[in-house]
Amino acid sequence: MKKKNKKSNPIEIIILLILAAIICAAGAFVWINRYDFFPALIKDGVSVCFLGKNGEDKIIKYNYEANLKQTRFEFAVRKLVEGPSDIQRIFNTYSEIPVDTKILAIIQEEDKNIIDLTPAFNTGGGTESIYKKLNQIIETVELNTDKPTYLFINGVQTDVFGGEGIMITQPLSKNSL
Repeated sequence: MKKKNKKSNPIEIIILLILAAIICAAGAFVWINRYDFFPALIKDGVSVCFLGKNGEDKIIKYNYEANLKQTRFEFAVRKLVEGPSDIQRIFNTYSEIPVDTKILAIIQEEDKNIIDLTPAFNTGGGTESIYKKLNQIIETVELNTDKPTYLFINGVQTDVFGGEGIMITQPLSKNSL
């Protein structure tokens, strides 16, 4: 009896090539975003605090590789205002900081830091939202600097926050609220 040589079907080859491309693309995606998927890979990174929709809306700390062009403090504040990445959002991470908030200045002096934000930071949400956004800033600041840090809105130090008139004490700390 003669053995039949099985020739590869062009459809099978195309399917295998498509599967190989998908596997390579998925691997590249995970590698590029490895710190979002596996934050434990970062050893001496910068910590930024977002919120998680896990039934409790509690603070979730994300670590990032430090950017050598900025101080840890500046990098953390910029990442916080930028908000969570698309991948972090997939994992139900969010921020109460309004998306139209911009940084006017990050001033780092020898004895203190100042974060100056646009008035958009002071808008939106109710009392609970205000507490959450302030907690995000306070937690992020405390993880990335030992210096006292002051919050300014449009160039003016903020002591009353939001439309509800919530009083805060400065410098920012867990006792500010």
